[in-house]
Amino acid sequence: MKQGVQRVLTALVGIPVFLGALWLGGWVFLVLIGVIALAAQAEMIKLIRADGTNADLWVSLLAGGAVFVRFLAPEGWMVALLAISLVLGWTLRKPVSDAVGRISGGLASLIYPVLLISLVVDIRWQAHEAWGQTDGFLLTLLLIVLIWATDSGAYYTGKSIGKRPFSPSISPNKTWEGTLGGLLLGTLVAVGFKYWLLPMLTWSDVFVLAAIGGFWGQLGDLLESSLKRSAGVKDSGNFLPGHGGALDRFDSLIFSAPLYWAWLTYFSNLL
Repeated sequence: MKQGVQRVLTALVGIPVFLGALWLGGWVFLVLIGVIALAAQAEMIKLIRADGTNADLWVSLLAGGAVFVRFLAPEGWMVALLAISLVLGWTLRKPVSDAVGRISGGLASLIYPVLLISLVVDIRWQAHEAWGQTDGFLLTLLLIVLIWATDSGAYYTGKSIGKRPFSPSISPNKTWEGTLGGLLLGTLVAVGFKYWLLPMLTWSDVFVLAAIGGFWGQLGDLLESSLKRSAGVKDSGNFLPGHGGALDRFDSLIFSAPLYWAWLTYFSNLL
């Protein structure tokens, strides 16, 4: 009962805050994604440690924060690269016996989740520059709604008619029927955005972006589930009371944002 109330209260506060920051864009959205990224990185370090690898938390978080400096100026990428050097150099202070674990753990947390989710900021900023405030917001919102719709479609379809396990060793409750149900609802969402909100989308955009949010995003959920199983924990953290950790809530976004950004930037030329 208490957890159910927490879930509702967190959603009532969290969804408007997230959507409001997404609408405002700019530094507000950058700060929000930065907070989510660092919370998710701290959880990733916790999972790495639980799995038996000693990774440096505060050095990794410092490097993770430096990744977001790339948005401050064109030279920001240099600071991000120096952050990677910081993680590598810090390992020299510790015993050489677990150097491989410390290096791989620290670098892994920089890539997943920090660098991958930071691309959501690229999408929002570049979409604003290319299409203005409203369409820039909607083009980024599409990714978020695709993930939400896919999660709902997969859950209810799987619960109703799901029989064939999708990945029983990682997530026994996920089924092929649920996966396809989520993809179908995601596709309908993308079609709706094209007809009523984003007419500049081509049909190629519609189906590719639906596949990214509706299928690839589900693989991101499986990836995070596999990390938790390896570490022997149920939730990655308690970043959002009643909903679990930042990794639990944003795993699909972390995994799908790079492909979404790459398609809009290099294939459809919308960014």
